[in-house]
Amino acid sequence: MLPGARADRFWPQDDDEAEHVLARRHELGQFLTPDPVAHFMASLFSLRPPSISLLDAGAGDGALTAALVRRLCREHRKVREVSVTAYELDSAVIGRLRVTLSACRSECEKAGIVFSATVHNTDFIEAVVPMVRNDLFDPQPPRFNTTILNPPYRKIRSDSAAGTLLRSAGIETTNLYTGFLALVVRLLSDGGEMVAITPRSFCNGLYFRPFREGFLARMSLRRLHIFESRSAAFNNDDVLQENIIIHAVKSEQKPEQVLISTSSGEPGAPVRERAVPYHDVVAPADPEQFIHLVTDAGQARAKDVMSRLSGTLQDLGLSVSTGRVVDFRAECFLRQHPSGDTVPLIYPCHFEGGFVRWPRDNGRKPNAIVATAETRGFWFHPKSMCW
Repeated sequence: MLPGARADRFWPQDDDEAEHVLARRHELGQFLTPDPVAHFMASLFSLRPPSISLLDAGAGDGALTAALVRRLCREHRKVREVSVTAYELDSAVIGRLRVTLSACRSECEKAGIVFSATVHNTDFIEAVVPMVRNDLFDPQPPRFNTTILNPPYRKIRSDSAAGTLLRSAGIETTNLYTGFLALVVRLLSDGGEMVAITPRSFCNGLYFRPFREGFLARMSLRRLHIFESRSAAFNNDDVLQENIIIHAVKSEQKPEQVLISTSSGEPGAPVRERAVPYHDVVAPADPEQFIHLVTDAGQARAKDVMSRLSGTLQDLGLSVSTGRVVDFRAECFLRQHPSGDTVPLIYPCHFEGGFVRWPRDNGRKPNAIVATAETRGFWFHPKSMCW
């Protein structure tokens, strides 16, 4: 049997060990994939080739590979061969990764599928960058027709070793997860499939524009799945990023439509789907190459109305600043009831009929934030506001 629930597969035996493991994961930017999410990701592949050459970069304990192997073994028309290459930096999980791969081998043997696996206990970026730079004496990169991954999430300092290595390969990015994705794209063969779960922050924003340009030039989006809850999909790891699953094929040819789907992220939750024209997801003439995640008819109508507006905020003498207060990161300073030591917080729920109604005593959102030195950077001062 392949490993079952993640708690049985990987969870420490006592509180001290659990605390150490969690600290190590956060240091490395690791957030392990729960089994229901892994199974859903495995279901997205079309899996046309008779032989699967699979790359799992940042493999952890092998949950994603195990989910895909489980699906392959249950297919009516089975593949002939599965070859897995797994990269994992954390030595503490390598033993469990090998156990998972051994179970995968047993399942494949029962299904009549030839299985092989190679484990690299090393830094994926350090190992792969020399292969993709096309340096004269560096080894040629391997090619994979399938990749499934949950890459580490951590910011990259411009002066870090990872940042320097990625730039040497022509990859400009500010986070490990996009660095991993960019390298994996280089290792995919033409027509190869990728399924990855990542934060959705790469879909827009100035910092991720170089990554989007390179990724969208090489890859053809087929499906984007959005979790409505920030925390449900990774509820054991205290993840507060908005997550997205990408299914893409390495091809310059774009499909007519992209499937946009949503779910709460809870196990067994219903999945809602809608097919969207590709040019509505990524507009060909958009210099920013934003990826628009329009999940329902209401959002589509709003996007259509906004696209027909003739002016810009700059034309009107207005400017926008976002992210001053990220409420879930300032929770201890938030207050439902204003007092002498607080300043107002204005949410969309405070707008009504073109006016601000504040405070809202029975609203779900806090009305104020404590005025301290720690929160001073969150404030807007009247003299700096544009009207």
